[in-house]
Amino acid sequence: MTTDSALTGLTSELVSPWPATPHCRHHYAAEHCGVRPDEALLVAAHPWDIDGAQRAGLAGAWLRRGVPDTAYPHSLANPSLATEDLTELARIIG
Repeated sequence: MTTDSALTGLTSELVSPWPATPHCRHHYAAEHCGVRPDEALLVAAHPWDIDGAQRAGLAGAWLRRGVPDTAYPHSLANPSLATEDLTELARIIG
Protein backbone atom coordinates (compact mmCIF):
# COMPACT_ATOMS: atom_id res chain seq x y z
CA MET A 1 0.00 0.00 0.00
CA THR A 2 1.35 3.40 -0.90
CA THR A 3 0.52 6.61 0.89
CA ASP A 4 1.22 8.90 -2.07
CA SER A 5 -2.49 9.61 -2.59
CA ALA A 6 -3.37 9.88 1.09
CA LEU A 7 -5.13 12.89 2.51
CA THR A 8 -6.52 14.14 -0.78
CA GLY A 9 -9.49 15.91 0.80
CA LEU A 10 -12.14 13.54 -0.52
CA THR A 11 -15.62 13.90 0.89
CA SER A 12 -18.84 12.05 0.17
CA GLU A 13 -20.28 15.25 -1.28
CA LEU A 14 -18.19 14.69 -4.41
CA VAL A 15 -20.49 11.82 -5.36
CA SER A 16 -24.22 12.05 -5.98
CA PRO A 17 -26.27 11.78 -2.77
CA TRP A 18 -28.15 8.88 -4.37
CA PRO A 19 -25.41 6.58 -5.63
CA ALA A 20 -26.25 4.10 -8.36
CA THR A 21 -24.71 1.28 -6.33
CA PRO A 22 -24.09 1.00 -2.60
CA HIS A 23 -20.32 1.01 -3.10
CA CYS A 24 -19.86 3.73 -5.74
CA ARG A 25 -18.56 6.30 -3.20
CA HIS A 26 -15.81 3.95 -2.09
CA HIS A 27 -14.95 3.01 -5.68
CA TYR A 28 -14.93 6.68 -6.69
CA ALA A 29 -12.48 7.47 -3.88
CA ALA A 30 -10.15 4.66 -4.92
CA GLU A 31 -10.30 5.69 -8.57
CA HIS A 32 -9.69 9.34 -7.62
CA CYS A 33 -6.54 8.25 -5.78
CA GLY A 34 -5.38 6.10 -8.69
CA VAL A 35 -5.69 2.74 -6.93
CA ARG A 36 -7.97 -0.28 -7.09
CA PRO A 37 -10.41 -0.69 -4.19
CA ASP A 38 -8.37 -3.63 -2.87
CA GLU A 39 -5.35 -1.29 -2.63
CA ALA A 40 -7.21 1.34 -0.60
CA LEU A 41 -7.68 1.75 3.15
CA LEU A 42 -10.58 3.61 4.74
CA VAL A 43 -9.72 4.94 8.20
CA ALA A 44 -12.64 5.75 10.50
CA ALA A 45 -13.80 5.87 14.09
CA HIS A 46 -17.27 4.59 13.15
CA PRO A 47 -17.65 0.84 12.65
CA TRP A 48 -20.46 1.21 10.10
CA ASP A 49 -18.17 3.22 7.81
CA ILE A 50 -15.51 0.53 8.01
CA ASP A 51 -18.05 -2.23 7.35
CA GLY A 52 -19.34 -0.43 4.25
CA ALA A 53 -15.85 0.14 2.88
CA GLN A 54 -14.88 -3.49 3.41
CA ARG A 55 -18.06 -4.66 1.68
CA ALA A 56 -16.94 -2.49 -1.26
CA GLY A 57 -13.56 -4.24 -1.35
CA LEU A 58 -11.40 -1.74 0.56
CA ALA A 59 -9.49 -2.49 3.74
CA GLY A 60 -10.77 -0.79 6.87
CA ALA A 61 -8.88 0.61 9.85
CA TRP A 62 -10.81 1.33 13.04
CA LEU A 63 -9.52 4.13 15.25
CA ARG A 64 -10.66 2.99 18.70
CA ARG A 65 -10.04 6.30 20.50
CA GLY A 66 -10.10 4.65 23.92
CA VAL A 67 -12.93 2.23 23.13
CA PRO A 68 -12.13 -1.44 23.87
CA ASP A 69 -11.96 -3.91 20.96
CA THR A 70 -14.95 -5.72 22.45
CA ALA A 71 -17.13 -2.68 21.68
CA TYR A 72 -16.92 -3.27 17.91
CA PRO A 73 -20.36 -4.55 16.79
CA HIS A 74 -20.39 -8.29 16.14
CA SER A 75 -22.93 -7.80 13.36
CA LEU A 76 -20.37 -5.91 11.24
CA ALA A 77 -17.31 -7.23 9.42
CA ASN A 78 -14.22 -7.09 11.64
CA PRO A 79 -11.86 -4.27 10.65
CA SER A 80 -8.66 -5.10 8.78
CA LEU A 81 -6.79 -3.11 11.44
CA ALA A 82 -7.72 -1.65 14.80
CA THR A 83 -5.53 1.00 16.38
CA GLU A 84 -5.87 3.52 19.16
CA ASP A 85 -5.15 6.54 16.96
CA LEU A 86 -3.56 7.77 13.74
CA THR A 87 -0.07 7.75 15.25
CA GLU A 88 -0.32 4.04 15.99
CA LEU A 89 -1.82 3.37 12.55
CA ALA A 90 1.04 5.21 10.82
CA ARG A 91 3.55 3.18 12.83
CA ILE A 92 1.86 -0.09 11.78
CA ILE A 93 1.49 0.61 8.07
CA GLY A 94 4.82 2.39 7.87
